[in-house]
Amino acid sequence: MDTVVVICGPTATGKTKIALQLAKEFNGELISADSRQVYIGNDLETGKDKDLIGDSKIWLLDLIQSGEEFSVSTWRRLAHEAIKDILARDKLPIVVGGSGLYIKALVQELSDVDAPRDIKLRNSNKSANELFDQLKQLDPKKAESLNNSDKNNPRRLVRAIEIAKQGSKAQRFKGSKQFSFIQIGLISSKEELIKRIKARVVQRGLDESFVQKEINIMKKQLVWFKKQSSITWFDIIDPLCYAKLKSLIKP
Repeated sequence: MDTVVVICGPTATGKTKIALQLAKEFNGELISADSRQVYIGNDLETGKDKDLIGDSKIWLLDLIQSGEEFSVSTWRRLAHEAIKDILARDKLPIVVGGSGLYIKALVQELSDVDAPRDIKLRNSNKSANELFDQLKQLDPKKAESLNNSDKNNPRRLVRAIEIAKQGSKAQRFKGSKQFSFIQIGLISSKEELIKRIKARVVQRGLDESFVQKEINIMKKQLVWFKKQSSITWFDIIDPLCYAKLKSLIKP
């Protein structure tokens, strides 16, 4: 079975640097799994690390203009195509990024991400109560399973309704099960990550307001990745971090 390496984790853990090291050592190519980096521009703000990447091959950067529609489903399709192209040339695909849903959708073949958006519903300005009642009509079990936060979040309720409307028409994404995914997570303490975020903002010459934005992103990523059980984690401050994680990859 063909192997695909995934390098994931919160922002400021040096994922791209590690991925580039692995690509050099194992004849690989990178595939970006970052929901902000698919948009053209804002290279420093979104951490595209183009100076670090140099002439190395990395897929799925700078795909569309800001404001254009782009979905998890679209990213997964493009990532799958990239993986097949890389493998066809006897190279190692290395998916790298911090967008947890992108990675989960690819690795676990999630079908929900393919449910089409209901633009009319999204523009309806319905209240959370109205949306919850609609969801109860479509999918009582799903409605019953929601916690109070979800019940009062119109955006999440709209998405749940879109998925419920898809129902039996859903066509499960197929393809990833032909691959063997090695999921490597990079992590450290919040204090260490905050220190690195602050240093990176200064290094990139960005306004200090970006510090809190990046910290907020980091905290959300930590919550997300904590729930993913199939990732093997490595602390970036461990001097043997790279040696340990690369031992998971068989040449």
